[in-house]
This record gives sequence, C-alpha cells and structure tokens, in this order.
Amino acid sequence: MDKIIAIIERASDGTYAVYCKDQIFSGAGSSIEEAKKDMVVQMAFYKDTALKEGFKYPAFLDEMFEIEYTIAGLSPRH
Repeated sequence: MDKIIAIIERASDGTYAVYCKDQIFSGAGSSIEEAKKDMVVQMAFYKDTALKEGFKYPAFLDEMFEIEYTIAGLSPRH
C-alpha cells in the first residue's frame, strides 16, 4: 500500500489548505476535515478525467493507499 504524505496549513483568513508533498493534489476548506475531504474528491476527479480523456495518472490511484497528514509545524498523523 502506498503512503501519500500531505501537509495541512492554516491560511491567514482562517481557512485550511492540504497538499501532497510529492504529488500534484491539494484541497481547501473552512476546516481541516473539509480540506482533507476536498483533496480526496480532487484525486478521484483527476483519475476519472484521465480515464475519460486518455491521459496518464499516478498509479497509486488504482490501488489502496494511505494518506499521512502532517499539520505544518507538528508531527505526522493519520
């Protein structure tokens, strides 16, 4: 199972952003959970679009994968 590292940051306006350290995916929301969910939705959207349009996408999207979240400045968490 692949492990994807994602970093969570709080913006100056109080919203949250989450982005993958080594992948192209990101998400945003008014809470940490909303930002995390948005990123997962974006991953699925990217894969679906790639399949429809015929372009390559990261192979881990076809398998089970784990996202390890790190809040900027804190230790990793799941």
